[in-house]
Amino acid sequence: MTERYHRLHGLRGAGTGRDRLVLYTLMPLGLLLLALGILGATTGITVLPFDPHHVVTQIGGLVLAFIGLRHWK
Repeated sequence: MTERYHRLHGLRGAGTGRDRLVLYTLMPLGLLLLALGILGATTGITVLPFDPHHVVTQIGGLVLAFIGLRHWK
């Protein structure tokens, strides 16, 4: 079991400062955009003037959150 652990341990490597920066900025920003898009779609408040149907806000928020999650190590 220990041989396998050592063999698989190097697949992801240790997280760097850049990974933490991307994780802690894009993840909350993406979740905020997603929440604002859902809130705007249910209440009718326009958050972004070029997105009256709130689709870009929700999808963009999800994309940013997933990019941030990819840097979690």
